[in-house]
Amino acid sequence: MPLSRAPLVPASLLRRHDCFITGDTRFRAAARLQQSLWRQGQGLPAGLHRPGGRHDIPAITLGSLLTLADAARGANFFSPAVHAYVRRSLVLREEGACVNVDRLLRNTLSSEPLIRNALVPLALDLDLATAVFRSLLPTFVDHVTAVRFETSPSRDRKDPHWLQCGSAHDAAVEVVTMDGEPATVFIECKYSEGSGPAATHRPRYDVVSRELALHRDPDAKALRSVALEQLWRLTMLAGLCVRNGLTPQAHLIMLYPAQNRRVALACRLYAGELLDPTGTDPGTIGFTGLTLEAFVDALAQAGASSQANYLHRRYLDLTPVLDAVLRHPDSTSEGPDGPPAPSSPSATPAPLLLLPPSSPTAIAGIVAAQPASSDPAPVRPSRPQWARPLRRTRASIPAASTAPAVSGSTGKQSRKPRPAAASSRRSAAARGGL
Repeated sequence: MPLSRAPLVPASLLRRHDCFITGDTRFRAAARLQQSLWRQGQGLPAGLHRPGGRHDIPAITLGSLLTLADAARGANFFSPAVHAYVRRSLVLREEGACVNVDRLLRNTLSSEPLIRNALVPLALDLDLATAVFRSLLPTFVDHVTAVRFETSPSRDRKDPHWLQCGSAHDAAVEVVTMDGEPATVFIECKYSEGSGPAATHRPRYDVVSRELALHRDPDAKALRSVALEQLWRLTMLAGLCVRNGLTPQAHLIMLYPAQNRRVALACRLYAGELLDPTGTDPGTIGFTGLTLEAFVDALAQAGASSQANYLHRRYLDLTPVLDAVLRHPDSTSEGPDGPPAPSSPSATPAPLLLLPPSSPTAIAGIVAAQPASSDPAPVRPSRPQWARPLRRTRASIPAASTAPAVSGSTGKQSRKPRPAAASSRRSAAARGGL
């Protein structure tokens, strides 16, 4: 049974696997650890990262990165055939295409290799592509004729026919509709990322939004929010492709894991902003928020079991993460900054039987490792740090109420500050979008 939510991973466990990045969401932290565990399962060492590309600070080991050598041989991809296709598409990519080659080849957490692992096998087998997209869009797709990646008609930023920016779709699937008309299914893919990032607003966006009239309120502030702005731009770009004769009809898909709740919410909100999210009117652009789980199911039903299993095990099955958390000491009481000090030497952890079940093997190993206790009275576990009320800042506390910190006699310990250099490097890594 799939997990209902991503496991909450202790910071100390993330650090043990070189996966602790300041600013990671709960799902992103779990997904980063999942990719590190996948890499370790392949027998691959972790790669090095220089935050911001700077060479004046030491590189850090990052568990979600591959080494240059492993990246060069295609370890980030489903098969040698997918890697060969990716190399060829990089050489023949569109003018002005914004492809971060290092992220594509080395970053296991990036959506760029994910979209290739999902769609390149379909580009190599159009019969398989037809079976999958017929299942996903049964009223729209009759058969698939081609698949393209990182594609945009607006390669000239100053071209007045487009958005006058570098917006592009992650992929475009050329299809023939049930009516026998050519059309395009544009795809944007998110893995651990949230929505966005929002582009610098341009007056051209407002003009096109009003001209295309695809939304209930073309001037709505919600469309310009960080959560919805990228979907708004990509829908307008698809609409301009129709208006300028590149394709008679278009449909936009956002592909994401179901546990990425930020993207799931953005998709629901955005569908409510469209006049015709189903795309039944040929003059509109349809929109579908599609989970990666549904895509994997369609692959399996179409007979691509090996690819479906690869995508599920690598990107969707977080059971290995849960097992690692349950094996980690004091994982149930540890907050983002590490485990709190025990309230007394005899304190025992919370009963494991109250935890949600994972694999039987993992739970059996944890229970067997617990020390026996001769004290029949239960010990109340200390309250985890992440569950405590936020402390007020020094500026918000009246001077008369301030007091020096006490340690030792109460059993509480002052938290040891992290080295400034390590903290700045991790924060820089987070800003780098790893």
